[in-house]
Amino acid sequence: MAILSGVDEAGTEAFYDIPDSDLSKYQLKTAQLSDEIRTRLFPGKDKPTKDDAQGVMATAPSASGEVEGYIATCVYWITDGGTLYYWYDYC
Repeated sequence: MAILSGVDEAGTEAFYDIPDSDLSKYQLKTAQLSDEIRTRLFPGKDKPTKDDAQGVMATAPSASGEVEGYIATCVYWITDGGTLYYWYDYC
């Protein structure tokens, strides 16, 4: 089961327990933000910022449980043409 967060019909934060068998129905087309896409989506910018993102999510710790660092890293994303493009940066 996957537990996802979102906003319910009343506009408040809600959590959803989605069966693994249903997850593939909702899988998004994703790609890491390449230089070519960045240039098209953010002309004149060397690097997009968190203000350019449509969403943000803190990254999860490694599966091994090893400490990878002490600085929080987030995944930022923007959708364009049916694809969710993402990049990593500090939170």
